[in-house]
Amino acid sequence: MKKFLEYILAFLGFAGCNIIGDQAEAYGTPHAEFEVKGVVTDGENPIENVQVKLISGHHGYEWEVAKADTTDKEGQFLLHFGYDIFDTLHLKVTTTDLNNTYQNDTSEIDFLWKELKGSKKKKNDDWYEGKATKTVNFTLTEKGNK
Repeated sequence: MKKFLEYILAFLGFAGCNIIGDQAEAYGTPHAEFEVKGVVTDGENPIENVQVKLISGHHGYEWEVAKADTTDKEGQFLLHFGYDIFDTLHLKVTTTDLNNTYQNDTSEIDFLWKELKGSKKKKNDDWYEGKATKTVNFTLTEKGNK
């Protein structure tokens, strides 16, 4: 009986998974590549050494979607990740000033399925839906200033 159940589950596709970015995707799940980039400034000058994270959540739980990036001398950051998408992917973009000079900030973004660009044929994967990019810029305020 155990062997029979193994064959049935394998036939239904429960043995297949793809690895997308840092996350395993179930067989038959539409997935895409995403990129979030931007610049962090104080309104005039770029701010270096600000950690930027992408956070997703569901039913009160939150998790980091992409490995955090830290801004460079020009205040720029770039985050890449793969994720499943059915309609809309809602994320929070958070900043943490590692120099402890500026107040942290958060912005919310949505990736919509219709924003994906690219071809399934390009990746040779019937479930690949393309790539989307968002730009999120932050203007941080010094601590003590309101």
